[in-house]
Amino acid sequence: MGDTPVGDDSRHQAELFQQWLQFAPEPRPRDGNTYDAFISYRSSDRTWAMALYDALKLAGWNAFLDQYDLVPGANLEASLANALEASSSGVIVWSSHTKDSKWCQSERNAMRNLGNRAGGFNYVFSKLDHEPLPLFAEQDLYVDFKENPEGPSGVNLLRLMCGMRGITLAPEAVVLAQRVDEDAKQAMVQIRGAIEAGNAGTLLTMGTSDRPAMLASPGPILAAAHGLIRLGSYEKARQVLARAGTFFPGSFRARQLEGLVLRRLGRYQDAIDVMSELKAAGHNDPETLGILAAAWDGRYRETGKTLHLRKSRDLYLTAFQGDPMDYYTGINAASKSLFLGETDLADSLANEVFPLVSNGGDSANMWPACTLGEVYLLQRKIDLAAAQYQKVVDRHPTAVGDLMGTGEQARRICTTLELSPEETARVMAPFALLTE
Repeated sequence: MGDTPVGDDSRHQAELFQQWLQFAPEPRPRDGNTYDAFISYRSSDRTWAMALYDALKLAGWNAFLDQYDLVPGANLEASLANALEASSSGVIVWSSHTKDSKWCQSERNAMRNLGNRAGGFNYVFSKLDHEPLPLFAEQDLYVDFKENPEGPSGVNLLRLMCGMRGITLAPEAVVLAQRVDEDAKQAMVQIRGAIEAGNAGTLLTMGTSDRPAMLASPGPILAAAHGLIRLGSYEKARQVLARAGTFFPGSFRARQLEGLVLRRLGRYQDAIDVMSELKAAGHNDPETLGILAAAWDGRYRETGKTLHLRKSRDLYLTAFQGDPMDYYTGINAASKSLFLGETDLADSLANEVFPLVSNGGDSANMWPACTLGEVYLLQRKIDLAAAQYQKVVDRHPTAVGDLMGTGEQARRICTTLELSPEETARVMAPFALLTE
């Protein structure tokens, strides 16, 4: 691949733009603890939580992010409790997507109890949108991140870390951090606009530029890379990811996206190598396992070895069992079970996934909408599946890279179900529009 060269001048500029992090407070002494911060979140906000994990790491904090560090097969509740007790501070990610007050109250009460012990424990809410905090937490400390949908940076990230330390933000920190905030806000508007317009050239230009937003924190540059993946511009995405790896070498999200791009390019063994390394390092979140599972499915299509397909299905199933709200791994576990001839399990899993995506009929959110179409197809509801896929393609016509994979999966399901040529043509007609 033709990676964009990164010279000493660019590295120097990145160091200058990252100077705002010199005002980030150091984590408190651990006094025998393993983690500086425990990140509590729900699966719908996983991408933002991963961005927080990367940002804290860049600032020198060692954070716990549930399935990154949990041991497969361990008792989830006990493992989380142990990790929380082994942390010096905490953050609770809160949004309209995750307003599960029972979960939140349990996490908050545990953190509050830790705060009452000798040595103390500070926790902060990260509010991602306009959803008000639950009644029991209205008096708790929070930082408003609704202007930072791509992930935390700038002034509010510093405020969050200060809150976890129980100290105030130094006034001189605001000047540099505000510069990051202002440029990041403008950059994200351009990136979102380029994705909406299907403009891969603009995304590449943004992702390889030396502007402060792209070099000061990992969120914007990774948003540009992910946008290129969505558009199907995989080699351009690799150029941006190579640059991200230079300036943010510790970014877990960058490694995930690297594995995704390699898998989309058909370099399945390379993708398996990248994602297996992450898994071996203890990263067992559904997205890591899902990308790894998809790569093993690619190997199956290359080799025809059923063991590779079984490996794929088992990884998807393990991820879904670990997080029963993760519809992506659930629907893929269902489809791979169908391909293995395990129709009862496929039907059961599809029925479990349906309530998780039943509100995706308007197709505003692409992935739940795609999943709903696949559930209908697995349930042999051909007309509903075709109509749902058409809604998705009409609503998201530039997401060619994502939707071509969805169409490929739909075709395999049609073949396995032995649908008639007419039925298959109805299901596949929306995807044909992407290449016309």
